Amino acid sequence: MAAPPLTTVALPAEAELRAFATAAAHLLVDRQPRTPGARTVSRRAGVGIQHFDHRDYAPGDEVRHIDWRQTARRRQPIVRRFEAESVSDWTLLLDASSSMACPGAAKWQAAACLAAGLAYALLQAGHRVGLVVFGARVLWHFPRGRGQPHYAAIAGRLATLQPRAAGERSDLGACVGHLHGAGSVFALSDFLADDEMRRDLGATLQRCTSLHALQVSDAAETRLSSTQELDLEDAETGARWPWHGGAQANALATAERAAMTARLRSFCIHHGAAFSHWDITQPWQQALLRHLLRARANC
Repeated sequence: MAAPPLTTVALPAEAELRAFATAAAHLLVDRQPRTPGARTVSRRAGVGIQHFDHRDYAPGDEVRHIDWRQTARRRQPIVRRFEAESVSDWTLLLDASSSMACPGAAKWQAAACLAAGLAYALLQAGHRVGLVVFGARVLWHFPRGRGQPHYAAIAGRLATLQPRAAGERSDLGACVGHLHGAGSVFALSDFLADDEMRRDLGATLQRCTSLHALQVSDAAETRLSSTQELDLEDAETGARWPWHGGAQANALATAERAAMTARLRSFCIHHGAAFSHWDITQPWQQALLRHLLRARANC
């Protein structure tokens, strides 16, 4: 990423993350959408034998699981969590191509916040989480890990990463080599490519037990206020072509964007992947909860 940074991403605050993790907890255990031949993976936080980590006491927790030393240290009730079955590995694939920087990097900032929120909730649920940031190649790879220190490392990197303003293509297929034993994969992108990255999604399906695809969009992408002749430029490839702005042109651009989404959704349904379209005017928490609910219902 040689281009100067656009702006630092303001990630969700701790209280916001914790509230989301609580709301999403029941959607991130046991049942997940899985591709044909998927297998159940091995661990999660629950009632077991080996100590896993700590969390705040919640109504209904057993008193025998309170860690009195941690409770005294933090001056609030803290309970131990133990390993059980059915926690899986997750890898988040985050698009940092130049199209994510247009317009004004709004899509990138929204996607980074959602990725941070999902990583936090998954780690709270006991999963192992990795992150791959990609453009024309893998730009940054954070191996799978667990626990709050792991989240802090991911968040610290997400807050400073920025897509190049121009010239960075999107190649989801570049991530495939990092997906050995990946468990569940969550791809977060605008999917603005010739085939909506369907070929690369197909390759990804061969390397994971379940696939989620969340398409990020911004209505400003297809809205041109000018009615004059314009030269449009592809932020990723640099290709240019003439365009006459106006209501009709905006309608055509919106229709083509919808057609791309429809093709992507149809592919995911056909191949057993969970798909959602996210207009970034909607809060990331609502978009992600809606996606997880739909994925759980359809698994």
